[in-house]
Amino acid sequence: MFERLRGIFGGPAPKTNEREEAPKLSSEHLDRIGTEEDLLHGYEAAVERHEAAMRADQTGDPETAIHLYEQSVAENFVGSHPYEALATLYERRHNHPAALRATVAYMNLAKSGRMPPGAQRSAERKLPEFEIHAERYHRLI
Repeated sequence: MFERLRGIFGGPAPKTNEREEAPKLSSEHLDRIGTEEDLLHGYEAAVERHEAAMRADQTGDPETAIHLYEQSVAENFVGSHPYEALATLYERRHNHPAALRATVAYMNLAKSGRMPPGAQRSAERKLPEFEIHAERYHRLI
């Protein structure tokens, strides 16, 4: 079917022996899988925690949201959402040192090279935005 669509829209047909390979994990990453050093350890629970934090924030309970996001930051969660959300909650309270702390925590994690390959690439793309926010928080302190 895809070949037919490519023919209709004029795209080149892929060569049968040309396949895009998935990124391979280094031996260091493979050794960490399933251990306490695995940054994806507890990922599902962390996602549930983030959903609860978002609900708490939306229903007017920022204290609970902050507590839940702080837990994810303490666990070095690999996604940027809890760091961004935590910094935003602190910024709303004009607590710029705490917003800076959350922002720098993600920057340090992104620069550590310890993240799984996909998360690492995403973090590297987001890093300039976090650096801009960190500079702003520095000026506000």
